[in-house]
Amino acid sequence: MMLAPFWGQNAYHLGTLFDERHFGLAKNSLELAVGTICLSLVIGIPLAFLLSRTNLWAKNLFKTLYLIPILIPPYIHAIVWSHLDSWISQFLSLDIHSLYGAISVLTLAYFPFVTLMTISGIKSIDRNLEEASLIHHGPWKTLRGITLPLALPHILSGALFVFIFSIIDFGVPDILRVNVYPVEIFIQFGALYDERAAAMLSFPLITITLILVMLQKWYMGGRSYVNLTAGSGKDITYHLGIINPLAFTFCLIVFSLSVLIPVVVLVKKAGSLSNYIRVLNTSIDQITYSLILAVLGGLLALFLGFFMSYIIERTKSKVVICLELVSLIPFAIPAITLGIGLIKVWNRPTIDFVFRCPLIIILGYIAHSISFTIRIICSGIKQINPHLEEAGFLGTSSWTKVVGKIVMALLTPSLLVGFFIAFILSLGELGTTLLVIPPGRETIPIKIYNLMHYGADQMVAALCLILVGITLAFSAIFLGFYKRAKMFLRC
Repeated sequence: MMLAPFWGQNAYHLGTLFDERHFGLAKNSLELAVGTICLSLVIGIPLAFLLSRTNLWAKNLFKTLYLIPILIPPYIHAIVWSHLDSWISQFLSLDIHSLYGAISVLTLAYFPFVTLMTISGIKSIDRNLEEASLIHHGPWKTLRGITLPLALPHILSGALFVFIFSIIDFGVPDILRVNVYPVEIFIQFGALYDERAAAMLSFPLITITLILVMLQKWYMGGRSYVNLTAGSGKDITYHLGIINPLAFTFCLIVFSLSVLIPVVVLVKKAGSLSNYIRVLNTSIDQITYSLILAVLGGLLALFLGFFMSYIIERTKSKVVICLELVSLIPFAIPAITLGIGLIKVWNRPTIDFVFRCPLIIILGYIAHSISFTIRIICSGIKQINPHLEEAGFLGTSSWTKVVGKIVMALLTPSLLVGFFIAFILSLGELGTTLLVIPPGRETIPIKIYNLMHYGADQMVAALCLILVGITLAFSAIFLGFYKRAKMFLRC
């Protein structure tokens, strides 16, 4: 990790928000986020169109694979590509340990957000509009004049997700030695013990991300971010013809760079089977600890997220507007800043038992993931007709029975998705956990981070593969339950 020069305990004051070093941090952070957005749009939008509106070769396979990069924590992408530094420098004249290297790595980790949101937007378009345009104007004018403009709110929403994730990310800039806000905040708080400096540096970052989150909420209005029932009808299909091989090659290159090459590099670095056995024997406690905390964090985030979502969607009050805005705040707070906030709140004589036990990590997981859980569940509740609940109240006055037997039953797919997202985010969480984890305990990401700084490349690669394997195995289990829940609702 790149350490900043020592400035002194009271180095930061209001004037430093406008000094040359601060402008350098702002410039690096904004360039990182904007660059990642641009590359993600270049990759994500064409990929979304190919997967949702064309007869692309192996389309069903790519529709399954394109989300895998999201399941791999960004810092693992950074670890992988840092091992390929010499090869990249030789053939591409790119230093991976640079701002452009960090942009490339974050793009490979986050472009699926643009693809996912664009597909959701395309699926929500009334096909009658596209069919009428196809008859009169043909495919290209339909795509340019109807499909993309109507999907634009979802495309921009996906781009904002990428911007926020990129500007608050700690792991990738730290590993690739790019000095941006989250890295500097960690240095000031964790290395120089300057709480005031960390707070001052957090202020502009939180301000930027909060403004963007509010703009996203205003722009999306009442639209669902991801429509869980979209695409049930037959889609319009554009035939690619002679460019199908080119489109297939594009998808193959994207998948290879974001999934295949990282896995191959990790397998090669990890070495023989004996290394995996050694890592499992020495890390079984951390693996078990991580799984238990991630499950508990996911369940509690789901529990709190459901009640907050139900209040937001089913209560007509000005208080609900405030609650919805409050639910968006954790999404805009960098993981490092969130960790600092948890320390300041709970590291007190009367309540320090929370800070000294795993509960502090679970609280960090909940704060980190609950915004996403609420958005998913709200999207599901929007699709449930309120008249069904009104009919339920005619038979019983028990709110819990109506909600349990009607709302939660119909909401099962959304609840599964909400838990899945909370679990995956918790399992791979690094920034907050790095600050709040009790002494003598380690999660898988923390152990990877510590081993990486000791140069234990084989163990790091093996542990990364184990983490990715656990994530993919859990994803397969989730997909099975999700499909069963959808089939049950159709019946």
